[in-house]
Amino acid sequence: MNATQKPQRAFLTVTMITVIAVTTVFMVYAALLASYTGLDVTIQPLGGQVQYSLTKNPGSWAYATLSQGEGAEWYARVYLTTPPTQNVTVTWTLQKQNGTDWTTNTPITVYTFTSPTISLTPSTKEIYAFETGSNTIDNNYDWGQKTTSQGVYRIIADVNTV
Repeated sequence: MNATQKPQRAFLTVTMITVIAVTTVFMVYAALLASYTGLDVTIQPLGGQVQYSLTKNPGSWAYATLSQGEGAEWYARVYLTTPPTQNVTVTWTLQKQNGTDWTTNTPITVYTFTSPTISLTPSTKEIYAFETGSNTIDNNYDWGQKTTSQGVYRIIADVNTV
């Protein structure tokens, strides 16, 4: 081999290695650009409202204000109009109005707890406020034990996915 062929051979070898490396990078890069589209996912709205009752009677629930004496029993539940199939918990918060308006004055949190996990299905319509046990009317929490002073109270029920 003469003196001119060695640098040419070295140049050719380096060039081939560079071409192979760049080609490999482009092949990997092109493989990473592939796109796969899944099927549709429909997110259902969770429609409902907090309802009150003076008793645990199944037929006595209403989306209405209550007027009750200090410490007298009363109950709350969430009534669902469009329950999805999923597991949830509910954080129940009893608030007392601070001043004359819920929106301009910060309400006072009197009591709060989170229910154990509830398995919703399309046939689940009621979520009762329960600290222990299961989602039944018999386990429903008596808010009267926390409303022992005059004032205006309300329940906030935050439904959270598990």
